[in-house]
Amino acid sequence: MKTPKHLNALRAFEATARLGSFKAAADEIGVTPEAIGQLVRTLESYFCIQLFIRNKGGKRLTATQETLNVLPSLSEAFRCLSSVTDRLKDLSKSGALTISTSPSITSKWLVPILPKFLNDESDIDVKLDITNRLLDLTTGEFDIVIRYAKKAEDWSNFNVISLAEDEKLLAVCCPSLLKAHPEIAKISGLLKQTLIRDITMENSSYPNWREWLNKAGVTEFDNTNFLEVNASLVAIEMAKLSQGVALVREHLVHSEIAAGNLINLYPNNLLSTNWGYYIITPLNPRTQVQIFSNWLEKELKLLL
Repeated sequence: MKTPKHLNALRAFEATARLGSFKAAADEIGVTPEAIGQLVRTLESYFCIQLFIRNKGGKRLTATQETLNVLPSLSEAFRCLSSVTDRLKDLSKSGALTISTSPSITSKWLVPILPKFLNDESDIDVKLDITNRLLDLTTGEFDIVIRYAKKAEDWSNFNVISLAEDEKLLAVCCPSLLKAHPEIAKISGLLKQTLIRDITMENSSYPNWREWLNKAGVTEFDNTNFLEVNASLVAIEMAKLSQGVALVREHLVHSEIAAGNLINLYPNNLLSTNWGYYIITPLNPRTQVQIFSNWLEKELKLLL
């Protein structure tokens, strides 16, 4: 059997012809429009044929008649190839699930519950990739992604399970700090403490101490000491060690507050973030992915 040459170029050509532009094809495949354009040109050079008619700017494409003639067969070929790939994945029940999530979600949520899953589903292995970096979800590198984010429009090509939306920010401290400085029960006393802020969310739309204080009616805080850390768990630990008052995400400190390790100082001054927690999987996940995502949704919603 002869193996088709330029398989990647054929994939780029099929997606471009079906979707109508290099950009749309690039978004689906997960590469740049320039890379798609180069692959299509490679195919045109190899077959000595023009596949698209470009306008002067080169951005608008019109499929040639030759392209329209072969597109249905080519699209069907890639659908068959994708189906075979999915079936082969399902044959391997021992194949590991690769889950990408952040350090805080891993520590607070996954570490306590994963042993239960591994005990119940002994034929499914799990690989954790712990990172805060943004991911290209189209590459297939990960089976499941758990993220803290604003719900994005470009998730339309994935299954998205919402665990909790519009998380609130809380001002918390440990009981010993409140006992030593009872004046922090009032905002005027709070301003004399070190205010710890988690800058993990490096996003201009994400609120911080300034917005929280403004909501509490404070506009002048030039003499207040702020301490920035770029790790949510570190901010929480510093608050537990009486090193200041931390502005933290409510779902990361539920257990600490319930255990009495932290106190929500101002329960009537919660700040909305418009961010939430999501489980993201492919549109047609393999069996093990579906099993784990269903289990994960159930377990995490109990925690939240």
